[in-house]
Amino acid sequence: MPIVLRPASLLILTAVLSGCVTSGASRQAPAVPDGSLGSELSALGLTGDAQGEAARAEYQALQFGAVGQPIEWRSGGYAGQVVPTQLYRVGSQDCRGFTHTVTRSGRTTQQVGSACRTGDVWTPVA
Repeated sequence: MPIVLRPASLLILTAVLSGCVTSGASRQAPAVPDGSLGSELSALGLTGDAQGEAARAEYQALQFGAVGQPIEWRSGGYAGQVVPTQLYRVGSQDCRGFTHTVTRSGRTTQQVGSACRTGDVWTPVA
C-alpha cells in the first residue's frame, strides 16, 4: 500500500530534513544577533576582532553549549573560554549563567554573569 502524504505533512517533512543537509564547506560560528552580549565584552578590555570572537563564543556557549564544557576562542594576543551553566526559566524566558575568562600577556580576567534569551538574542541580566 503506497504512503500518501498531505501537502502540510510534506512541507513539515521538507523543513525538518532540510536542516540535516550540509554542504562540504566548513562550519562557521553563528553570527551574534544585535542587542546581545557583545557590548558587555568591553568590560573585559576587548576590542575589534577579539571582541567579535569572544561574543561569538558567548553566543555559542549560551545557545548550544553543554553544561560545564568550555567554548574556547583566540584572536591576536587574546585567548578565552566561556563556560555555561544549566538552563533555568524566569517567567517565559530561558536563562543561563556563564563564566567568561580572558587571557592576554599572562594576565587573566574573569567575568561571571547570567543572560536570558528572547528569540535568538541573549541579554545580560546580572
